[in-house]
Amino acid sequence: MLSTQSGLSKELQLFTDKLQQLDLKAIAYQLMDSEGEKWTYEQTNRAIYHYSAFLCLIHLYPQHKLVPTQEIDKVWHCHILDTMKYAQDCEMLFGRFVHHFPYFGKRGKADKDNLYTAFAQTKTLFQKHFGIELTAAEKLSQITDCQPVVYVEQMARPMIDVEIDYLACALRV
Repeated sequence: MLSTQSGLSKELQLFTDKLQQLDLKAIAYQLMDSEGEKWTYEQTNRAIYHYSAFLCLIHLYPQHKLVPTQEIDKVWHCHILDTMKYAQDCEMLFGRFVHHFPYFGKRGKADKDNLYTAFAQTKTLFQKHFGIELTAAEKLSQITDCQPVVYVEQMARPMIDVEIDYLACALRV
């Protein structure tokens, strides 16, 4: 599935062996379905390949802020929506759940600048490890405002106060 330009360490070889055990056929179906993204077979294969590389980078760089392209993020969303499978796959690959933090770049100008920097680093890592140029994502408008979070930490989320009458939402029996 994936190969790096240099020899694989034993740890990385174990991870890529696990990665090859992933069954992403249902995710491919969602991406190609007429009610889903309506992607072509070729587009779906490329996106799943890039998503697999992204998962490998999460393994290699668990403390880094990695930023997916829109294409990778769509595959990730389809995977996450199958909650049981996603949880099982995360446990198998990483030994823990990998959270999707959708607020990166949305918490002010400094955070947006950090998003762009993290995406540039992600592009460099894709090129270094897989020889993949993320040329489709050259435009900053085509990156996503999210990041994987492997180690749970207190992360600030942007918030807006809303007024909800919780009693009005209660079930009437």
